[in-house]
Amino acid sequence: MSTTPATATRRPRRRNVPAFVPGVILAALLTSVFYLFAQVWATTAGSASTVATERAVVAYAQPLNKLLAALVDARYSATLGTAVDPAGVQAAVREVNAVDRGSTDQLQIGQRWTQAAREIDRVLGQNARGPEALLAYAAPIALTQALLGRIADVSGATHDPGRGSYQLTEVALRSLPDVIVNAGLASALALTPDSALASANKKPNRRVDGPDPQLTIARDRLARAAGDVSTSLRAGTEQGTTYTADLTLLRRLDEFVAAAGDLDESAVGADAADNGGVRDRIDAANTLVKTKALALETAVLDVFDTQMATYAGRYARQRQVLVLAAVVIALATGALLWLRASMSAAPKGNAPARPDEPTEGRHSYPADYGGTEPNGTRRVAEFAGIRGQLPRLAPAGRTVQGRKRHDPDDH
Repeated sequence: MSTTPATATRRPRRRNVPAFVPGVILAALLTSVFYLFAQVWATTAGSASTVATERAVVAYAQPLNKLLAALVDARYSATLGTAVDPAGVQAAVREVNAVDRGSTDQLQIGQRWTQAAREIDRVLGQNARGPEALLAYAAPIALTQALLGRIADVSGATHDPGRGSYQLTEVALRSLPDVIVNAGLASALALTPDSALASANKKPNRRVDGPDPQLTIARDRLARAAGDVSTSLRAGTEQGTTYTADLTLLRRLDEFVAAAGDLDESAVGADAADNGGVRDRIDAANTLVKTKALALETAVLDVFDTQMATYAGRYARQRQVLVLAAVVIALATGALLWLRASMSAAPKGNAPARPDEPTEGRHSYPADYGGTEPNGTRRVAEFAGIRGQLPRLAPAGRTVQGRKRHDPDDH
């Protein structure tokens, strides 16, 4: 009879992971998370800074446009020989100074404004009259327009190629100022005699028939600037724009276009020798164009500021979410580190015995295992007693094995 030897069950050996590996993995994950967080934070901060710069445009544009209109009125009055009240110009200058002192020069126009303010003071001190006023006021008006153009260039809104912030800033900082300047110039030229203009320019009067070429140029620029305003603002009613031209803005636009058309018609065929109804009509048309242009400019800047305020609120919320995410990440990191430290400090359980450990330790047999139990039952003898009987059992085992080995030969 054959016997099957018992097979010992082997437990898989556990590989000891170095203690620094979990820390390295955690550090790599945290580095990636912190890098992404820094990138998103920098992008959001840059966008918020751009919006803040664009909102500074509104603070500068409104008083600068008022100053430009005051300078054009002063030139118009001085050209026609009437008294110029410098209080309006000086009040507009003080408004711009207040904005400039309260800003951090985000638009980088502080030096340019200082130059323009000095030129305005110089012109007001000259007290020019007649056609000479056209030349005297040309420098401060050009500097103010250049200042508005500089604001439009520095503003981040001009980097947007789509319909939106770019159109609004172009209308408020370029097109509408051009309308105001050319409307005042056309009105002054239409009411100034050709001989006076020739004397002021120190050139002979070469005009034979037709209107003054300077008046024609001023009227053409006025019409082109008014057309640009209308085209840009009406684009807000189309799909794909980032702003909406509401009914209030469109109504003011219609009134502005109508006023510009009336002024152009009044300047056509005006005779400088006729100081009656023609001058009154041109005065009224010029005042109306200026009023409607400033009102439209205020409405456009309000739409622009509303758009920028929406963006500012959006970026502020993104920053709040990022701060909350940073707090959660920090807490999760601290919890993982604490849990890892706690697991490392916990006491280890009894490890499985190795084959080379003594028998007493492996089987928990006491050293004096043997003898009689209290109830009279004899204990099992020690393995040392069985060891003495092994020589006597070995021959029998060999005999049985030998008999089994020869059994097949008997047959």
